[in-house]
Amino acid sequence: MSNNSDNLDFFFNPKTVAIIGASESLKFGYTMTNYLLNSSFKTYPVNINKEKIFGYKAYKRISDIPEQIELAIIIVPNDNVLETVKDCVKSKVKGIIIETAGFAETGIEKYVLMQREIEKIAKITNIRIIGPNCVGITNFTNKFTTTDVEFDKLIEGGSISIIAQSGVLGNVVVDWASSQKIAFAKSITLGNKVDVDEIDMLEYLEKDPYTKVITLYLEGIKKGTQLLETLKKVSKPIILLKNGRSEAGTNAIKSHTGSIAGDFKIFKSLFKQIPGLFQVDNFYEMFDIAQIFSTQPLPRGKNIAIITASGSLGSLACDQIEQNGLKLAQLQHSTIKTMKQYSPNWTSVRNPVDLGPSMFATFKPAITALMNDENVNAILYIFAVPQKPLEQFSLTMIPHFRLVNNLVNQFRKPVIICVFGSRWTFDYILKDSVKYNIPVIERTDHAIKALKMMYDFKKLQ
Repeated sequence: MSNNSDNLDFFFNPKTVAIIGASESLKFGYTMTNYLLNSSFKTYPVNINKEKIFGYKAYKRISDIPEQIELAIIIVPNDNVLETVKDCVKSKVKGIIIETAGFAETGIEKYVLMQREIEKIAKITNIRIIGPNCVGITNFTNKFTTTDVEFDKLIEGGSISIIAQSGVLGNVVVDWASSQKIAFAKSITLGNKVDVDEIDMLEYLEKDPYTKVITLYLEGIKKGTQLLETLKKVSKPIILLKNGRSEAGTNAIKSHTGSIAGDFKIFKSLFKQIPGLFQVDNFYEMFDIAQIFSTQPLPRGKNIAIITASGSLGSLACDQIEQNGLKLAQLQHSTIKTMKQYSPNWTSVRNPVDLGPSMFATFKPAITALMNDENVNAILYIFAVPQKPLEQFSLTMIPHFRLVNNLVNQFRKPVIICVFGSRWTFDYILKDSVKYNIPVIERTDHAIKALKMMYDFKKLQ
């Protein structure tokens, strides 16, 4: 690192931007160029062969721009990148994002050496460089992006930030998460990491007021000791997905970002040394858990109550609760008595609470009683209602969401909704959830794992 990461704001909120290699052609960078030129961010297109880009004056070189540029985005062919970086140095930019691929990850000596030259430039100047072989960053708060993100399709107001070494994957994850009504604060792709790395961005996100939860996808690490020290200092939960846990995965990483994956057994030792660092096995698990962390209060204990319309699903969840080191809450007699007053005599009002077909009629008094129970620290709501009655009777979840949101705010206990059923049913339940800040996911094991992580994180405070 050429300097510390106290101020990397020019990557996320630049005063002036130059897109070097800007083009109207339908190729990489097209959507980003069109968006930034028509946004509130002062953006200048640079293309040696064009007079105008999307109706805006194009400049032959960055040095021709009549204003000091803070951030340069480079999307020229890889053979031209080194010379372009040198032009940016002469123009005294603060930051460079090299999105062009085709460097150390190719294994070709010419491009390996070119990447080393760029790395040297970063070390001897005060310019910070992200990349190469990435898609840069997205700031979902002010809607600045160097990627092809379409903001009108995204959920606003998120507090999850992602640091990903992979470029395109970072974009795809955001697309998928948006389909699940998961909102982000910042998305950062690092690529080959000639300068700015996960250490810099962890330090930056630790101070970022919009980031509540950090998700981290790593393929390889170069500065293990420094990373360990940084992770220890971060006060926010970090959910980590590490690639290269097998020989095949390790070999794939070398050809993807040119990284050395390292022995995963050594890497796993990090989780024992850093209590606020949590390991996940895939992206679905990562963002289900991140969503729960970002929207729900931390449980003050490990006693879980289950409310459902399916006794079988409730029983299966009990096994998962025990396997994760949590406990099934022993309900107070007053709680059971209250639920019996409102429930048919054939329902089970012990834990798990199985309301069966009476779910929509008895949910309100049941969950209110559970939230009032001092023995209950968190609630898992397993929704298992077939599609047909939902369609036939136009059953809506909005009253449930409104009630749950009010109860969570009142009692400061987390509630997670797990939907078991068709894709139609999941989407039907999901569509109204976002405005009430209630996580809706498909996997009970993800929900229970999240509660265990949140309980462990709460003990650190």
